Formats: sequence, C-alpha cells, structure tokens
Amino acid sequence: MTIDTRSLRSRFVLGTVVLILLGLLLTGIMVSSLMRAYITQGFHDEMQVHIEELAALTIVDSNGQPRLLRRLSDPRFIPPNSGFYWKVERDGYETIRSPSLVTGDLSGKMAINDVPRWSETDGPTGKAMEYGMVIHPTRTKTPVKISIATDLILLEEVLSDFNWPLFYALLGFAIAMSLLGIAQITYSLKPLERLKLAIADVRTGKESRMAGSYPSEISPLVSDLNHVLDANVEMVRSARVQAANLAHGLRTPLAIMMDEAQQIAERGEKESAEVLLNGCEQMLRYVEYYTARARTAALARIPGQSTSLRKTVEPIVTAMRRLHKGKEIAICLGDFPDILLPCDSVDLEEMTSNLIDNACKWASSRVMISWEEDRQWALLYVDDDGPGLPPEEYISVFEIGERLDAAKPGSGLGLPIVKDLATLYQGRVTLSKSPLGGLRAELAIPKAYLSAE
Repeated sequence: MTIDTRSLRSRFVLGTVVLILLGLLLTGIMVSSLMRAYITQGFHDEMQVHIEELAALTIVDSNGQPRLLRRLSDPRFIPPNSGFYWKVERDGYETIRSPSLVTGDLSGKMAINDVPRWSETDGPTGKAMEYGMVIHPTRTKTPVKISIATDLILLEEVLSDFNWPLFYALLGFAIAMSLLGIAQITYSLKPLERLKLAIADVRTGKESRMAGSYPSEISPLVSDLNHVLDANVEMVRSARVQAANLAHGLRTPLAIMMDEAQQIAERGEKESAEVLLNGCEQMLRYVEYYTARARTAALARIPGQSTSLRKTVEPIVTAMRRLHKGKEIAICLGDFPDILLPCDSVDLEEMTSNLIDNACKWASSRVMISWEEDRQWALLYVDDDGPGLPPEEYISVFEIGERLDAAKPGSGLGLPIVKDLATLYQGRVTLSKSPLGGLRAELAIPKAYLSAE
C-alpha cells in the first residue's frame, strides 16, 4: 500500500504514528534500562547479604578444617545447579561447597582481602556474578577464602519477565494513542473535507457559491473565494454584453452594405454586387463566429452552473422534427438517465442543436440521439444513416466556413462553433462511422471542471 505524501491527512497520520512510536521506543528503552539497573542492584545487595552471612557462619575446627555452623538461610543454594553457589576453601584443607555446586567451580579470584569484592566470571553453567572475601578465624594464621556467586542468566530471566509485559503494554498504548491521534486528525480535518465538497459542488455546477460554516481559520478563505466567484460572474456578464454590443454594431453596417449591393445588382452591375455580397457574407460569418466565441470563452470557465442534458435535447428534437418534417426523417431519442453538466444552457443548446441539425440535413431516414456517462465524462452520440464522410474529411469539416455541399443550407459555422465550445469546456467533438451506416458525431463534456494537471 502506497502513502500519498501530498495528502495532509497522510502526513499528519504518518507524523503522529512515527512520533508516538519514537516516543514510546525511547520510553521503553529508558524504563528497561532503569529496571535493569534496579534489578542488578538488587542482585548485588542480595549477594552482599549472602556473603556476609556465609562469612559469619564459617568456622575452623580444631583440626583447622573450615566448616559451616549451619546452612545458609536461602534455600536456593541447595538444589543442584540452581544458579546460586558458594565455596569455602583454605590452603591445605578440604574445600567445602554448597549442595548446588555439583558441576564446575567458582574461580575464587575475588577472595583477596577482607572486604567483599565482585566481578563477572565464568561460573559453573555460564557467566556469573561472583563475590569473594577473606576471613581470618581466631588462633589461625592461614586465612579462609569464601566465594559466592549467582548465574547472570537469572538476572536476564527477571529482566525478560519484565521487558515482555512492558513491550506489550507500550505496544497497546501505541496502538491506542495512534487510533486516538487518527480520530483527532480526522475530526480536525473535517472542515477541509467540507471545503473540498463545497468546491466540488461549485465545479460540477450544483452550487454557484461555497456554502456552509467553517472554523475561523478557514472562513476568511471561503469568503475570499466567494468574492472571487461573484466578481468573475459580473466580469463575464459584462463581457457578454460587450460581445453582443459588438456583434450588433458590426451587423448593422454589414446589413446596410448588403442592401446597397442588392441595389447595385438591380442597376445592372451584377459582378460588382456579387463581389460585395460575397465579401459581406464572409465578414458576417466571421463576425458571428468570433462574437459567439468571445461570448462563451469566459462563460465556459465559470463554476457553479449546471444544465440538464435531457431538458436541453428534448426541445431541440421537437424543433428539428418540425424543421425537417418535409424529409420524413425519424428522429429517435432514447429514455436515458439525465446528466447534469457544468455548462451554460445556451452553449449546451448551441452544441447539441448544431450536431442534431447537421445529422438531419444529411440523414436518409433516421437520426438517433443517445448518451452515456462514466465517472468523468458525459458522452453524447448523434447518428444518422446518410452517406457519411470519408475519414480524411473528419477534421477538415471543423474549419471555419467549410461546407461540403453548397446546395445544403447553412453557413459552415455549425461544426466549428461546436468544436470551439467543446474545447472551452475542456471537452471534445469527434466524427466517426455510425452504426446506422452514416456519420456519428460524438460530443464529450467533462462532468466537472478538470484540474490543470
């Protein structure tokens, strides 16, 4: 499983878990070290008591042989290889040992003076903590050496008995703290989730502004974004008015020029009139195209707008049935689930009407309109059973003013306008062979504004 390092949640969770684990690891090491020191000191204190007791119980009989008045009070010195051992020795006499010391021997290296000393030595069954001292019984010149030891593995077993419960306790505490940290992070990031959903609603056209209440740290950002959205809408509205005014201002003198050309033609100067009329018609096509493009260029980027695909297509189909009723064309519209698109209603109507009208012009008997969607795209299909197009002309028909048949009505601007509008909405329009045998026009519009990535 990969971790998305760009996500704040992942960063917070990862940082929290790492810090908790690091803190508890250091805590475990510190507690284990303190416990080791405490238990080790307890072993030293215990061995100190045992060697002093052994020294107090050791006597020398009339023959000079060291003996014990009684057994040591700790019964662990009795079982064979119990891990607790003692030894009493005197040069020239028999060495006496604890019942537990049945194999191996104690080094006796620490028995060098009358003050107890200790060292880590090789004991009967492994490393051992060995204490030793020398005592001087009365009326004797030869000292008695006493040694006592315990296996260090006993110390390690005690530490192990402590460390494993400590490990499980700290592990459980780490899991609990991590879950609490994740819960706290999730709760703290809830406003960002709401902010994400609010932005998604604006992008998909469900809302025109970001709604909801947010913490004081985020509220100014939401307010500023709403001001930007409002200012953008006002700016686009002004741009659309200016584009309409420009179109009106250009169409009026062009209409006058075309009327004048008609009068020139009536006076018998048909060639000059035809030149003027052709020029005016070409200028009018460009005026219509570029003013339409200017009108929609900014509007296509406005978030917070949505249009029903079915409610847009159904009136167009009704109108096309009346417009092309003389051709006896069956225009079929299936009962598909509706799709809401982040488009201006006028622009979506412009794109769909041009595609359906173009299909009706070329169809022999049938036009079929359908659509589908996936997680990202809405796909509108307009199919006809007409003659179709050769694949090499699928691109050229999108050029401004390009008309495949001058006898067909139209200005040659329909498909170029569809292409430009689709591009402005980050979509596309493509042509291909239709299952009906003619031409298929596919309009793909994203269901939300795509990111810049």
